[in-house]
Amino acid sequence: MENNGKKTAVLETGDRILRLLECFTAEKPEWGVTELSEQLGLYKSVVHRMLVTLENRAFVSKSPVTQKYSLGIKLFELGTIVTNRMSLRAVSKPIMEDLCASSNETVMLMIVDGLEGICIEKVESSQSVRYTSPLGKRVSLHAGATTKILLANLSPDKINKIISNGLQKYTEYTIVDPSELLDHLQTIREQGYCISANDFSLGGMGIAVPIRDHTGEVIAGLSISGLEFRMNKITDQLLLQCQNAAELISARLGGV
Repeated sequence: MENNGKKTAVLETGDRILRLLECFTAEKPEWGVTELSEQLGLYKSVVHRMLVTLENRAFVSKSPVTQKYSLGIKLFELGTIVTNRMSLRAVSKPIMEDLCASSNETVMLMIVDGLEGICIEKVESSQSVRYTSPLGKRVSLHAGATTKILLANLSPDKINKIISNGLQKYTEYTIVDPSELLDHLQTIREQGYCISANDFSLGGMGIAVPIRDHTGEVIAGLSISGLEFRMNKITDQLLLQCQNAAELISARLGGV
């Protein structure tokens, strides 16, 4: 019962903070402690403590002139992440459609979310036998071309954390030995692309390259995915098409 009580108190505190942040609007971007206290129906001392906490984390800032609070830079940073994801899909989709048409294979766009990869956009091949993956599907990062191009560009600490969580063996070709995987990721980083077959699903093949933002950081992976018997005959051609598409997306996002 005590633990449930503590959990409820934490949830109530979180809800109060979110309600406080929602008070800031385009019509009223600044609030004083007394105003917020009246608006939220909370004691001024409670509101003041919440504002101090938010200010310490840059979620709000206090004007030295008016002594009122406005939204801080941290919310701008978080909002930029959301905007970038939305912009990434909008910019990528027409280029992915062209890539799908020229390659006649499925084209996917994936990002890292936590310790997994997630497909945020795709354009499926019109071929009767093709590779497909549901939007929003979460997958391990150590198997498959698109996910390995993402894994290879994570920080060493994050890579080690993913490895320490265990490496599932999807097929006999999945790399599950940590040392072997680290060597493989180093090769991917050096060559700037990943070509992978049969390690996630037998008969499947993927060619993936990174998409970079304006800082040069890898923010997504773009891939052509299909059946090995079709793709391995024209691997170089497909790789070049994928690289050109990724460079175009990166450029339109202000990448380098």
